[in-house]
Amino acid sequence: MAGRMLAEVLEGAGHRVTVAEALRPDSPTIDLPTVDLIVADPAQDAGAATVPVLVLTKPVRLGTLLARVEETLRAATVDRPCRLGRWLFDASARTLEAEDGGKVRLTDKEAAILDHLRRAGRVVGRDELLAEVWGYSAAITTHTLETHIYRLRRKIEDDPVHATLLLTEAGGYRLGG
Repeated sequence: MAGRMLAEVLEGAGHRVTVAEALRPDSPTIDLPTVDLIVADPAQDAGAATVPVLVLTKPVRLGTLLARVEETLRAATVDRPCRLGRWLFDASARTLEAEDGGKVRLTDKEAAILDHLRRAGRVVGRDELLAEVWGYSAAITTHTLETHIYRLRRKIEDDPVHATLLLTEAGGYRLGG
């Protein structure tokens, strides 16, 4: 029951959840005397042994569970560099590295903008970016986002006027190619 509730909460937050066979209602039960939850890295090679990245033991308080799951998910998404067009983006180091080895240093806000757009995987509205990156409410009138987008495009686009990576779309911004 609690496992299904946790799965629903995580799925509602946009995470993909796979329930282990031992936790499915129609499967034979497996006695796990001390371990309640194991979160494994799904990005590992399919043939490799699964290595847990989070193990919680009984008894587990809900606050502890949520904090540890959130911490693990944050570490899994922030610490791994990812490909953005021709760049390898490392949010935690605030760098972009080109295929030829050239590096571009990003400001905290530039890295946060790219990281938020990457995680969203969709068009992100101006108000959402201002709230998530700067902590501003929708009532604030500012051009700081547009200024940061302009400067970021000058750093990462081959032709900033005809952007292919950091795109402006109806309703906001998204990452392309």
